[in-house]
Amino acid sequence: MKVSAEDFRRQYAGLSDEALLDVDRKDLVPLACACYDEELARRQLKAAAPARASARTPETHDETEEFAVVETYKSQEQATLARETLLAAGIQAQPGAGGLAVLVPVSTREDARDVLNSQISDEDLMEAATAGASYVRHGVGMVRPYLYGNVDLLEFVQQVFGAVELERLAYGLSCFHVEAAIGDSVVVLEVGDPPPASAAPASIYVYVPDVDAAYGRALEAGAEEISPPEDKPYNERTAGVKDPSGNTWWIATYAA
Repeated sequence: MKVSAEDFRRQYAGLSDEALLDVDRKDLVPLACACYDEELARRQLKAAAPARASARTPETHDETEEFAVVETYKSQEQATLARETLLAAGIQAQPGAGGLAVLVPVSTREDARDVLNSQISDEDLMEAATAGASYVRHGVGMVRPYLYGNVDLLEFVQQVFGAVELERLAYGLSCFHVEAAIGDSVVVLEVGDPPPASAAPASIYVYVPDVDAAYGRALEAGAEEISPPEDKPYNERTAGVKDPSGNTWWIATYAA
């Protein structure tokens, strides 16, 4: 019977801290080693360094070697798929911050990238994201801004942010429930002419490639200026506008 990475993860997750630290890592196969290291990292435990021979084979990695991000994904399901692919290829991999990044030893990063590029397709990533978020409408965006406005609010987000309409449901004479994608996020628009009686203004923070260009498009689309583009001390360039429906949009670009 083939033993998978998930089998090892379940085994280690069921051990107490003491039992986990009692495991002699040098007796583990490469796949088990990677899963063992992953569980130690998850619990923020550090195993005692084993005695080492003076000579090391090319297949062994220094226990103190630094880990670095090899790739960051949009969903935890995609990141899990990538880690399992690397583990199956004999490359150590562990989750990074938030479970979206994949970490590997620095010395194996280029090999890891080659494995990911050759063995995981865009279709695989889309399938993983959709399967993991089957309870989320459209499969992405667990947290969504909910905006009220006039019927032209959709045109505003399309013109300014390149929003893509995913779904439109009509109710009443001229009222619509619209879901639209902006990059890797989804916004919900409750629009009508006039707007729904329960309408209340919202405030949304959006990252864009070019703040000045998006700011200009917003003003052309009828937005009111709140704050012109400005470089902030926290390494972002931001601007603020209020759309014709009264919603505030903070537009930003992060500069690492």
